[in-house]
Amino acid sequence: MPQGEHIELHRKRHGQKFDHHERKRKKEAREVHKRSQFAQKVRGLKSKIYTKKRHAEKASMKKTIAMHQERDNKHKAEDGAKAGAVPAYLLDREQVRTMLHSYSASPSIKSSGCAWP
Repeated sequence: MPQGEHIELHRKRHGQKFDHHERKRKKEAREVHKRSQFAQKVRGLKSKIYTKKRHAEKASMKKTIAMHQERDNKHKAEDGAKAGAVPAYLLDREQVRTMLHSYSASPSIKSSGCAWP
């Protein structure tokens, strides 16, 4: 058994306390206040190092948030419309006009007396 796996093995055999997850959540919630107190109390070179570390954490957090928002955003088509392109609803309109012209132009339909389609 490698060194350090005894904790996982015990947890696997015996399980965890019933309120383990709740206590863990509360401890993580209190951690924010402890970090804030430490940031206010620290002085000198330690302060500069801590500030630099916090700044790097915030930058990475902003990047991950931006990536998730980018994924959720609805994007327009990248290719865009070509020059002189006609929208689909206008194409339908043109087809209807050509049909009307063809019906009105053909004398055989007029002579047969059938109803307009």
